[in-house]
Amino acid sequence: MFFSIPFCSIQILTYGDDVKKYQVIVLGAGPAGGASAAACARSGLKTALIEDYGFGGTCPLRGCNPKKIMTQTGDIIAWAAALEGKGIDKAPGIDWGKMARFRDGFVSGKKEKIRSAYEDLGIDTYLGRATFLDENQIQVGKDILEAKFFVLATGIKPARLGVPGEELISHSDDFLALTSLPDRICFIGGGFISFEFASLALRAGARVSMVHRGSRVLKQFDPDLSKALMQALVEEGLDLHLDSPLQSVSRKGSVLLVKAGQGRVNITADIVVHGAGRIPDVEGLNLDRANIDVSSKGIKVDRFMQCPGNPKFFAAGDVTDTSYALTPTGDLEGRVAAANIINPRSKACDYKGVPRVVYTSPPLCAVGLLEEEARSMGLTLQIIHEDMSGWFSWSGAGQKHAQCKILIDQNREVIIGAHMLGLGADEMANLFAMAVSLELSVKEMKKVLLAYPTRGYYFKNMLG
Repeated sequence: MFFSIPFCSIQILTYGDDVKKYQVIVLGAGPAGGASAAACARSGLKTALIEDYGFGGTCPLRGCNPKKIMTQTGDIIAWAAALEGKGIDKAPGIDWGKMARFRDGFVSGKKEKIRSAYEDLGIDTYLGRATFLDENQIQVGKDILEAKFFVLATGIKPARLGVPGEELISHSDDFLALTSLPDRICFIGGGFISFEFASLALRAGARVSMVHRGSRVLKQFDPDLSKALMQALVEEGLDLHLDSPLQSVSRKGSVLLVKAGQGRVNITADIVVHGAGRIPDVEGLNLDRANIDVSSKGIKVDRFMQCPGNPKFFAAGDVTDTSYALTPTGDLEGRVAAANIINPRSKACDYKGVPRVVYTSPPLCAVGLLEEEARSMGLTLQIIHEDMSGWFSWSGAGQKHAQCKILIDQNREVIIGAHMLGLGADEMANLFAMAVSLELSVKEMKKVLLAYPTRGYYFKNMLG
């Protein structure tokens, strides 16, 4: 038994001769950590990859991929409903159980296959929660590992809400695992997770409520278009309460009682789902032993994804204090971290034109700057804000909600921000991203012939 001996001394006495040495150790096998570990291994560096949930991380196992399987079902129902009486006799319903089995088919066995793929690259993999012994060594299970460089990519987790009855609140993982849909659902918070799941649940026939502490939802998206999306979901039956911070959740028999907004809001639900923000998942890592600066926004990094407090450490993905918690930016940051381990300060992250999408029905996208950001920079703007519901590609699909807002830097005649609500916004985001990130001339883009009749064809109309 080790009770009276200091922790670090125990490890030296017990494991000192069995320390496994690497050039790079990566914590977290999601898109960011996986990209970093793979790049390091391919360059010939001896690399270890540690994961405490499942290899592949949130996106393929309990995030983007299973979520998309579900939300696309809602999209089909919404599109059919919009064409009722216009060729569609009656919109179909959602068989939640069959959808769940289809969803699970894309997750089953995935983490084992992903782990095997990393091992095929020569990466040593470890499953377990790690903790730092000092800035050079880390323990996972009974193994002590040592490295010259570390990459932190442990992701984020739901923030504590600090209200009575918090233990009764479910998380997004729980919603994604549902094999049947509860009749009454209450979402806490007005972020993209709440909106996406609420949109799907409404299409599946549930009674859906949402409480949000502030007056503005979806803060990384254009406020005018976010408000229009909010209205679209309210029209579908969403019971939305703004300026209503959560006060408590309690159980009465088989139902949950939600109180919010200084007692003004009282909601009865079968399940309450947390969508009110996430924090960096660093608990128990003991990063203070490596002089790593962590705030509620994440691990501090420079543009090379290096931690200023300790040059041996890099961080990537959602766990960092960078602007975006997205799979593509996580992959980018992981590859940038690896590049700078291999060749110091050789590559920096470029976030210009990053596309963000809320996969609701209708979807909402944002690329580049928000209007308030552009104005704060003192840019001379041309703003094109159009209601597109009367344009053929949307009116012909029975769509009532379709808008765009394009921000053009008049001095350079390039798009610096592109925002869209409506059918096809998720795919249009990629076209906007190319325009913004490559700084394509608006004049030249208008010369391009585009396929008609497609939603992409109307890109030129959005440019004025």
